[in-house]
Amino acid sequence: MKKILLSSILAFGLVSSLNAYELNGDLGVKWTGFKTEKKAPVSGTFKEINLNITKSDDLSEFLKSAKVDIATASFDSKSPSRDKNITSTLFSLATSKTINGSIVAVDVAKKSLTLEVVMNEVKKEVPMTYEMINNNIVAKGSIEILDFDMKNPFMAFAKKCAVFHQNKSYSDVNIEFSIPYK
Repeated sequence: MKKILLSSILAFGLVSSLNAYELNGDLGVKWTGFKTEKKAPVSGTFKEINLNITKSDDLSEFLKSAKVDIATASFDSKSPSRDKNITSTLFSLATSKTINGSIVAVDVAKKSLTLEVVMNEVKKEVPMTYEMINNNIVAKGSIEILDFDMKNPFMAFAKKCAVFHQNKSYSDVNIEFSIPYK
């Protein structure tokens, strides 16, 4: 009887550990801004992204443990001139030099989450949807830059890039992150 009980406990422990969520690589962050009347997309990432996340048997708890800090100066669109135009206006005129994020709510049944974003010392909750794709949790949502008290930096950016954007820059930005797990 003791052997059966011990075997059951060990088997349960093994199954539980197989269902644990643990970071397995680097956090991927993608932003997509828009320009011109046709709302042409321009995407990129950031080079300096620091993620802290705790292993958990529960997907919701795993996600809610995530805390990220992104250095705005590490903005990367794969175009040095574009990066300079954006960092010299949008981010250098902003108060804060980092973007902070944490997941504050998860609805596993609806595959949705709420990301709390702090940018320019303004905190906003961003609704996002997520999918589980090839051992990656991929979440997508959108932010409005002007909601982060960034009207003046955005106007400076739009003015500086007017010729490249055919006089049309948009303040909404799609955001996406990918958490690889095992």
